[in-house]
Amino acid sequence: MRIIVVILLSCTLLACTHTKDASKGADESTFGEQLIKHEASFRPSDYDPDPAQKSSKNTEQSTEQQQSATEYQAAVSLDLVPGFRVQVFSLTNIDEARAKKAEIEALVPEEWVYLEYESPAYKIRVGNFVNRFEADRFTKQMIERGYSEAWTVPARVFRNAPPPSR
Repeated sequence: MRIIVVILLSCTLLACTHTKDASKGADESTFGEQLIKHEASFRPSDYDPDPAQKSSKNTEQSTEQQQSATEYQAAVSLDLVPGFRVQVFSLTNIDEARAKKAEIEALVPEEWVYLEYESPAYKIRVGNFVNRFEADRFTKQMIERGYSEAWTVPARVFRNAPPPSR
């Protein structure tokens, strides 16, 4: 029994070393050299789209559209700055939170409405107020509209955010 185990073990070892030796050789060294040469000569810009195609697409657009797009980009600088938002609701059910968010969006279409998750609650917050005075004024408006739990919270807000498109 021991002899059979020894013979099988030695055959297995010989087979393993034979396949390793067969796989080594010129192919491995040339592959490594080829890879180094390819990496040295690789230029990602070769895979960029053709500039002629880009210019033809641009000429297809009207100059009016191009001007309005550049004006919009210049006007909108989405910098995150310290500021304030008005928290209107804090709910634990996502479906209720989404319904309340839609309700607030319909009520104040001129302001951004955010649904944020802070465990264990979903919080509906409104606005991108850079100073506390504006946030407090909006909080008072929301309380007058019947949202008595509205309060101002510090947050990172977008300066010069475009009006929401709904």
